[in-house]
Amino acid sequence: MFYVEATPQITGLFTLFRQACSPDFVFHGESHNFWELVCVMEGRVRVAADEQVFELEAGQAILHPPMQFHNICSAGNTAPTFVVCTFTGEHIPPITNRVCRIPNMSDVKEMYELGRRSYDFYADIHFAGPHEGNQGHRLFLKELEALLLGLADQPSDTRQSATQSARNYTRIVSILGQQVPRRMTVAAMAKCCQMSEINLQKTFSRYAGVGIMEYYTRMCIRHATTLLKQGYSVKETAAQLGYADQNYFSTVFKRITGTTPSQALKEP
Repeated sequence: MFYVEATPQITGLFTLFRQACSPDFVFHGESHNFWELVCVMEGRVRVAADEQVFELEAGQAILHPPMQFHNICSAGNTAPTFVVCTFTGEHIPPITNRVCRIPNMSDVKEMYELGRRSYDFYADIHFAGPHEGNQGHRLFLKELEALLLGLADQPSDTRQSATQSARNYTRIVSILGQQVPRRMTVAAMAKCCQMSEINLQKTFSRYAGVGIMEYYTRMCIRHATTLLKQGYSVKETAAQLGYADQNYFSTVFKRITGTTPSQALKEP
């Protein structure tokens, strides 16, 4: 018997939107517990994905995995346009942490337009369910799954932004990752990175779009998610991260992930 390789399967949809931006556009960082696909249609953008900084041009895409901290801004003095789709799924191709070439730009445009025609939305970007009597939503799912496979088949570019400040940012995030889950202060972080506090915060703010303490908290919560999946209790996980108050830990966890630690324990 020949066993067929598992292909992408979309299990949930969150948002779908197209955004046209000014040359000074900046979207500050976020992380969430679902996938995010960004396809650049026009212009150039700079994307920070955890410790990596990439520049994408029209015809390229990047896929952010669940809980990856990321942001996006205009680059190259251009006014970019990009399409974003966020979703949950299984058997997603390993195409994260790199820039992918879009096989056919018209496929992205058609997928986007089909999705907008086939689904109802609230707040303009959030999926609210398929239009009644419209079967196009099934085709949209297949087109999104096919696009993910197409991106996996294209040559990828893992080159990162080569500026000194971008390299400093990469080094800072790498060092912070080595400190998780220790409780840290900005002064302690600056010492670890061998930088002044002002220079540290300035460099970090430029690429992450959030304060360094907020970013480090998100790194720790992502580590907490791993501990919970490994079978640690909420109390044990809170203690591992240095939280004396389990309830406060749960509050921080929910603010960042959108779910409680108890709910995370029940997830497969």
